[in-house]
Amino acid sequence: MKSDIRVCSAWEARHDRPVYTLGETCPDCGADAVNSAPAPFDPADPYGEYRRALKRRERE
Repeated sequence: MKSDIRVCSAWEARHDRPVYTLGETCPDCGADAVNSAPAPFDPADPYGEYRRALKRRERE
């Protein structure tokens, strides 16, 4: 599920703390807003295949 909450992409340079919004741009400086949630997984994870196989075996 994708998060609707976004954070200003330039908050480290322009603000003293993160600025959160539901819009496409920052309400304070007008910079683009990006998704604030981290990625749920790393597509380049070298051990992901083994972790998923282990979960399948545990369910059975």
